[in-house]
Amino acid sequence: MTGQGTSIRIGWAALAASAALLALAAIAPASALAGSIGGTVTDASTHEPVAGLEVCAYPLENEEEEIFEEWFCEKTNASGEYTIADLDEGEYGVEFWGRPLNYVPQYFDGHGEWWEWDPVVVGAGAVTGIDAEMVEGGGVEGSVDRASGGTPVVDASVCAWTMESEEFGGCAKTNSSGEYALKGMPAGEYEVSFWAEEQDLQRQYYDHKAHWWEADPVSVSLGAVSIGIDADLLPAAKVEGQVRRASNGAPLTEVEVCIWSTDPEGAGRCTTPGNDGRYSIGGLPGDSYKVEFWPYEEDLPIQYWNHKPSWEEADVLSLSNGTVANGIDADLGSPPPTVTVIPPPPPVAKKPQPRRKHCKKGFRKKRVHGKVRCVKRKKRKHARQVRSRPGAPSRAAFRPGR
Repeated sequence: MTGQGTSIRIGWAALAASAALLALAAIAPASALAGSIGGTVTDASTHEPVAGLEVCAYPLENEEEEIFEEWFCEKTNASGEYTIADLDEGEYGVEFWGRPLNYVPQYFDGHGEWWEWDPVVVGAGAVTGIDAEMVEGGGVEGSVDRASGGTPVVDASVCAWTMESEEFGGCAKTNSSGEYALKGMPAGEYEVSFWAEEQDLQRQYYDHKAHWWEADPVSVSLGAVSIGIDADLLPAAKVEGQVRRASNGAPLTEVEVCIWSTDPEGAGRCTTPGNDGRYSIGGLPGDSYKVEFWPYEEDLPIQYWNHKPSWEEADVLSLSNGTVANGIDADLGSPPPTVTVIPPPPPVAKKPQPRRKHCKKGFRKKRVHGKVRCVKRKKRKHARQVRSRPGAPSRAAFRPGR
């Protein structure tokens, strides 16, 4: 009896708890109940299910700003079916990412670009029938090596954009042999770029071009692979420096540092300094450049290297392939006020006085032939009148000596 009574009490408790949960569900708002999106993915040619294809749902709250801060993804099973669960109420854009399986990416319902997708409205229940028929894409394959030595470049990035509309055609990384493969590309002509700037190598465009506008087009057809799209990367130049506030030497981070080729058809790169005000711009081809420091603060003026106020006055920085230019610094704003310290006048050296020569007693100084000499004094005599003859005027016989 005791055991049975206990089991009954437990049963009643479970029933009471279930009733409470049902009551809460009845009064809970509909937005608190999670919805889902589901469907089936098949091959457009064979109509067979496609397994392992990733399907993602993007909330469209910030679609106008083209910001997708979160998304929810699932992969199709062996039957090509998927379900993205636990979704809040709202509108979603659904993407079928087929590139890893060599399918052209697709956006519901059957669109080629994300901004063309038809929104899927999710409520409290399951939304089904969000299907896709995937089209086999084209591909590009090749290898990336170093121009000096021919060794393979590992983890180089290879990306493609259509020549006319600049639509993204996919990216891939090179393997340990320097080989890559781009898949799931729509038919068209593409610009293919290769870069490994973190390995101090120049960016290159097919076929061995330095700039994107010089790139040779690569033709891609559905169901076919374009092979031999290779690159040989040259060593890159690099520029490094620090940006400071002139008034106190504090590092500046809210500054755009750009390096521009003096050739109008040359390269240009920009970056922002780190917390210590230091920056680094790599991947540069050998060329002549000018460096610009553009502060975000309105009270700070633009500056050009080397501490010049204008592009015309800026010093030219000549770089060769593989070189690093250090100390390309900037000090923005007004310098601290200068305090003028007047040093005491230097002591005046006394002019040596000529030694005075004294004459001994009975002698006096007299200039003789331009020189001062001591001459013997003559005794003073009284003047007397002498008549030489009668009637002649009298005169002094001599003048007493001085």
